[in-house]
Amino acid sequence: MFNKKQGGQQGSNDTPETEGEDKVRTPRTSTPRPAEDLLARRPRADIPRTPIPSVPSDSRGPARREDDSKLLVGDGITLKGEVTNCAELIVEGKVDAKVEATRFQVSNSGRFSGECNVDEADIAGQFDGILNCRGKLVVRGTGKLKGTLRYGDVEIEAGGRIAGEIQVFGEDEAEQTGSVASLKAAGE
Repeated sequence: MFNKKQGGQQGSNDTPETEGEDKVRTPRTSTPRPAEDLLARRPRADIPRTPIPSVPSDSRGPARREDDSKLLVGDGITLKGEVTNCAELIVEGKVDAKVEATRFQVSNSGRFSGECNVDEADIAGQFDGILNCRGKLVVRGTGKLKGTLRYGDVEIEAGGRIAGEIQVFGEDEAEQTGSVASLKAAGE
């Protein structure tokens, strides 16, 4: 179609060149022209899109879903610091922190050291520090707790180990010192 003929002449479909007229060639670049740019920005039909669900809000700000504040510290990960406003913290790696959460879980491979203030706790790994559990504390058969423990209700499976000071959450300070003794578990 636009083949060069031998001798440097252009094909027959091209306009004839006049003598003395400079050839003005526009360089070919990969920069899109404005019309091409607009076409490139349009959403493609072959890419599936899911609408963002509308979340009702109140006067204090947008409402949060419970899953929004879930934190998983995976196996092989180390976390140091402070965790606040967390609905659920799951520890499979190592955590050295101060934690404020609703639910707290240490898996078999997990290790936690620090202070933890929660509503519910499920310990299957190692915990060393201060645990304030306002609700139910569950110690699995592989769980090992060491430190100061305060709980509302406790369940200890066979094989679970607890060493340190244990207090029932919500008792008066006088009753705690007089009636709740320090318990030491064998092993640690």
